[in-house]
Formats: sequence, C-alpha cells, structure tokens
Amino acid sequence: MAKNTEIELKLVVSKDNLKKLLALDCVAGALREGSTKKRKLVSSYYDTEDLDFKRQGIAYRVRSKGDGTYEATVKTSVQNGAGLSERMELNLPLNSPRPKLEGFAEMGLGTELTELAPNGVSKLFTVTVQRTTYILDLKGAVAELAVDHGKIVAGKDNVDPIDEVEIELLEGDKGALLQLAADIAAQVPLFVEKRSKFVRGLALRGIMADEAPVKEKLGTGLVKDEVLAAIAAHGEQLLALQQELQQNISEKLLKNLKRELLILRSLAAMAGAETCESIDYMLEQVDDVRNLLALQVLWERIMAKGKLERSSLQKKLAAATKDCLTLLQALAAGGRFTAIVFALTSMVYKAELSEETVDARVKAAVKAWQQELSEDNLTVADNICALARCCGVKAALKASEAVKKQRRQLNKRAVLAAWQGHLQVICEASTSKLLYREAGMLLGYLLAKN
Repeated sequence: MAKNTEIELKLVVSKDNLKKLLALDCVAGALREGSTKKRKLVSSYYDTEDLDFKRQGIAYRVRSKGDGTYEATVKTSVQNGAGLSERMELNLPLNSPRPKLEGFAEMGLGTELTELAPNGVSKLFTVTVQRTTYILDLKGAVAELAVDHGKIVAGKDNVDPIDEVEIELLEGDKGALLQLAADIAAQVPLFVEKRSKFVRGLALRGIMADEAPVKEKLGTGLVKDEVLAAIAAHGEQLLALQQELQQNISEKLLKNLKRELLILRSLAAMAGAETCESIDYMLEQVDDVRNLLALQVLWERIMAKGKLERSSLQKKLAAATKDCLTLLQALAAGGRFTAIVFALTSMVYKAELSEETVDARVKAAVKAWQQELSEDNLTVADNICALARCCGVKAALKASEAVKKQRRQLNKRAVLAAWQGHLQVICEASTSKLLYREAGMLLGYLLAKN
C-alpha cells in the first residue's frame, strides 16, 4: 500500500518536437542510464450510478500495469495551476482487475469507498496507453518523464486520442521540476494539458468536472504561496488566451491578453525581476497588432467619408497588419506564453518572498517605473496600474492614483506616437507619391483629433 502526494506537469508536445525535447541538454543530460521502460497500461475508472465519488472529489481506477500486476488507485481533488497539479494519491495492490473498495480509509482517505458505494460501482470509461518512461536526475530532485500514446474509450463511439507528456516529481524539490519545465519551454513549443485523463473521460460521458475557483487577486499579506497562487490563476488565463489566439483574433482577446501580461509582469517585479524581456516583447507585439487594426478601421472610415474607391495606404495597412498578426499567432503556436508562465513560476518559487521583501520590491519597481514615465511611455503607466491591482502596497496604490489622473492624455499621446511610427515605416518602404499623400491625410486627421 502506498500514499503520496502526486505532483506532476501534464504537457502536449507534437511528435516532431518530442524528439527535440528528449534531445535537449536539460533532459538528455539528466537521463539516468538504463532507466527507460516501455509498457502498456490499461486503466478502468469506476463510480456509483449517482457519481457519489465524483461529488466527494474522488477519482477511482483499477489499472493493469503491463507486467501481470494490478493496482487500485484513489486520487483526491486536484489543485491545478498553469499545468502543475498536486493531489493525494492512494495505491492498493490487487490480485485481479476487479474493483476493490476496502482498505483506503486506513491509508488516509478518512472513509471507506464502500460507505459511498453500498450498491457497488460500474465502469465509466477505459484508458489504454503505450507508456515510455525515463528517470531524470535533476539538481535537487528526481523526476519521471512519461510519454503516453493511446486513447480514452467511453462506449462504442466515444473515443478521445491521447498524445501527451507527463513529468512527475518522485522526490526532492518542486522548484527543480518547474525549472526543468521552464528550460524545456524556452527551447521547444510546449503546451499545457489542463485536463486529467479522468476529466477527459468524464467529458466523453457528457459529465462536467467540478473546477476549483480561480484566485484573481492578492491580499495585503503577501507571501510566496499567495504570489504563486496569483501566477497560477493568471497563468491559466494567459494559456487559455494563447490557445484562442491560434484560432482567431479580436479586440477583446487582445485587450485581455495585454491585461494578463501586465499582471504577470507586476508579479515578476514582486519577485525581484528588474527586467522581464520576454513579457515586454510580447506586450510590444500585442500593441503593434492593436494599433494597426485601429489604424485600418480609422482609414476605412476616412475613405468612406471621402468616397475614395482606391487606396494605396489601405493595402499597405492590411499587409502590415497581416504580418503582425501572423507573427503573434506564430509566437502563440510556438508556446511562447507557456514559456513565460513556467519561467515566472520557477523564478518566484526560488525567490525569497516575505511581506517585507515584497513591500521593498514593489516600492523599488514603482520608483523605477516613475522615473521612466514620459509622455509616450504608456507601458510604464500600465505596469504601475497593474501592480496596484494585484497588491495592497501603499506605494503602488498611491502611484496608480496619480497615473490614472493623467492616463487619458498619456494614452492619446502614446497611441498617436505609435500610429505615426507605423505610418513612417510603411512610407519608408515605398516610393509611391499616392501612399505618402494618403498617409499625410491620415496623419493630419490624427493630429487634428489630438
């Protein structure tokens, strides 16, 4: 019998990128010699007719381990944040693949499953995977990297394919697991699979899994757990936006994307990061797309009023917007937002965080940003406001109130400067007099409005 806390990352990697992942120095260099194993696992999940286990936050399965042995497992409700899940796991050896409900109370469950299922259980679905595992000896930890290929079957026609990677902490420091994920995500497109196989199996049966509420904002007593919880919450939202970004673009999506990046930038400042180039770069790309989309809309309105049928500028704006959109979507498809979340989580986990250190870091960040504040530096003002939204440090709140009073004018100037910059780049790449004339019309309109 075994009881432990399962700490793992569930990830999605393409087959081509899986080969790259296994060849990375941080993986290949940590691979324990002779530890590679391949086996077929068949897991059947059970519950009562009324789903009493699920209501208690319990997942129960019986697994054929591929070596002639069997095991019953109980997993409790998962604490899931940006791909990292933690939950209690109870394992009970079996002599056959038949479900056994007794024996879990003494292991720490607190109650026997027979009390929840007096009339027995029935099978919900089956998960069959070919699993290849590797033991990784990391600095300060040991982890198991598992590659699963298979399927979930719930009835004759309900099938969901499985192609995922799990990295489970076997012993040692959780920070080492997070650092490994950050190192991988920086080099290979990596995506988080938030749903467990249990949750995916339930979905095949048309059953919704219960989700824990997301913590959006920190209190005034800032400690490491609170900062990590906030990163997990906003990281989850950023990763969801990354997925959506690959399918479509909207002003609302871009606005939400900028909001989450700014908040994560502020959380990085709490951990002592003076600069955060990866987040700043992504903010620039989001702003470029938003500004070019806005310029397109504005010029189309001017064309409609002037009854212009042909426009050189319209084509150039459309091409520039398409280029920026393509780049942003390529970054999303490359898992760049995943890399940001894992890198930030790893950094905060290793950082010294107490109320005193966070307070001092917030004050230092605010002071530095105030010194950078200028008429066209809207990002700095946004950083200050975002920092105030996710903490209760007086210096941030006071600075935010001061910025808010001038932010409207600041935004006008910043947007105007950005639009002028885009028009200048477009014109410099062309010798068309018509293009210059139309760009002048649009710029004159902008200056008149501002």
